[in-house]
Amino acid sequence: MVFNPQNPNAPPIYPCGICHKEVHDNDQAILCESGCNFWFHRICTGLTDAAYHLLTAEVYAEWVCDKCLTTKNIPLVKFKP
Repeated sequence: MVFNPQNPNAPPIYPCGICHKEVHDNDQAILCESGCNFWFHRICTGLTDAAYHLLTAEVYAEWVCDKCLTTKNIPLVKFKP
């Protein structure tokens, strides 16, 4: 999340963790919930449209970006309490 120092009342900007372009509300994007907490465009991650819809429809699913998956000790499958 990036704030505009010239306009502190402006909404924050969420840059994609891969392409660094802004992620808008109407973009197909997914949050790296268990790692860096960056938003990613679906296209940038390589997720298929079907996989994206399955992940975003599942309440208990948490997606993790490739960088966090390889650099942090995050299990492939995690059960929420």
